[in-house]
Amino acid sequence: MDIVSCCGMMCSECPVYIATQRDDETMRKYLAHEYSMGGAVFYPKDIVCYGCRTVSADHNKFGKGCEIRKCCKEKHVNLCAECKEFPCIKTEQYSPQDSEQMFRLCEMHKACENLINKDE
Repeated sequence: MDIVSCCGMMCSECPVYIATQRDDETMRKYLAHEYSMGGAVFYPKDIVCYGCRTVSADHNKFGKGCEIRKCCKEKHVNLCAECKEFPCIKTEQYSPQDSEQMFRLCEMHKACENLINKDE
């Protein structure tokens, strides 16, 4: 079963998640180098993710620093698609409009729209 992240990415397609699942130190070193840009510094030990909707995400660099994850936690939703305000400026910044990720979120939002609007 595939896990969907807060932003709609399939965890099984995420390089950090893959490196963690495989316990692949070479891949962690490569990703740390690739992600260390624009003032951000990553070390191989930072390349750890078991999914952003897990408790462990509170303790890793990717989970703690993710604006989408923070927003989902504040609004008490599992992913953006469950939010009444979807789509919003954050989803537009982090999920490219024509991406599979945004398509997935839109489809999920449509599927649960009745439940989302039920609280109103």
